[in-house]
Amino acid sequence: MPEKEFEEYFTSTKTFHNFPCAHRQYRHDGNCHLIHGYSRSFHFVFGFKTFSKEGFGVDYGDLDELKNHLDYMYDHTLVLDEEDPYMDTFRELEKAGVCMIRIHPMGPGMEGTAHYLCEWTDTWLRKKTRGRAWVISV
Repeated sequence: MPEKEFEEYFTSTKTFHNFPCAHRQYRHDGNCHLIHGYSRSFHFVFGFKTFSKEGFGVDYGDLDELKNHLDYMYDHTLVLDEEDPYMDTFRELEKAGVCMIRIHPMGPGMEGTAHYLCEWTDTWLRKKTRGRAWVISV
């Protein structure tokens, strides 16, 4: 029997729906530099090599902290780039109760959001599972 040329692991997925938020891509020359929004959904792909004693790769009943973080970041919030030139103005609007700002270092679009969530969730999940599970993609 030939030797395996790959390292075997398993995957599971979890999708979270309906996170209505706004953002703006201040570097964009077109309309995306304007504040706009939509309802975001997030599809996580988890990897693991071994199962928990309960037989789970990732126990979906233990994802409350992830769901709470998604609510905090994306439920009726304004997601901005940390270098947005109008940040002081947005901070004043936040103080006035007009918006709730959330910062994404890699930008507020879906690509920056995926990058942020992949890093945040991977760190959280590895700690929670003692390194048994990780995030493959968001």
